[in-house]
Amino acid sequence: MLSDFIRTNSFAIVAGYKQGEIIAALGSIAYRDRLIEIFFPKMNPFETDQKITFHLDNRTGVEEFDSNLKVYRVSVKARVAAKKGRTLLVEPVEYEMKYSNKIIDRLVLPGYAFPADNRKEIRLEEAVLTAGIIPNDTEKENKLGVLITKAVERPHTTVMAFLSSIHDDIFIISHTDSFKSKNINRDDHCVFAIDHRSNYIFEKAIDWNYTLIKGRLRTVSRSNPAFGAIQQQFIEKNPWEYAFFTDPKIEMYHIQPLEIMCPEKLT
Repeated sequence: MLSDFIRTNSFAIVAGYKQGEIIAALGSIAYRDRLIEIFFPKMNPFETDQKITFHLDNRTGVEEFDSNLKVYRVSVKARVAAKKGRTLLVEPVEYEMKYSNKIIDRLVLPGYAFPADNRKEIRLEEAVLTAGIIPNDTEKENKLGVLITKAVERPHTTVMAFLSSIHDDIFIISHTDSFKSKNINRDDHCVFAIDHRSNYIFEKAIDWNYTLIKGRLRTVSRSNPAFGAIQQQFIEKNPWEYAFFTDPKIEMYHIQPLEIMCPEKLT
């Protein structure tokens, strides 16, 4: 059960669709038997019977990471059973809880089936970059974010190492065969969640120290003049991922920021 690994009052990054576009907000969870209550501090943009995804992890208090990524993390597909004000009651329908490189708990509700994805692939635009970027040093110790991509029925969430620039650009690296890469190559819209709790200062007290950034994905091909420099910056920031960042089957993406996703704009 989720409650065996993620404590009550943990933060949840909750995502769904509104008029075909991703909406996302930060809430806190409480366990109610087989259901989960999610409370939003500002606005609740979700509706009863809506299909949602919410991301949970226990990164708070974990100061060092290595290639084993000893963090409990899970992307939960769920249905909104009830809505009351700023609170949702949701029913999980599918998840796989991961710790290190293993799946340690899973749920598939009877009757749930993974939907077929018949979306056609698109050709992502190439990111227009020079020979490199100037990293945002304020995020140097902030190792992981959460990427929200568009999938069938409900968004997909996943933990990602990231690199950010002083111009608010975000860069991520994914394996060609991963589910998130398949989503990216079918729809270039995304939201990226940055958790500022690891380097808290008062000025970053935005929505419980998370920032949700709405963006468009661009590819950074190996022929891009900035690829090599950015790849090296990823290695320097997250050296435990050296083998992954240098894998010949990785793809690099640039998230072009469009706007901060504020809760007040979602209703």
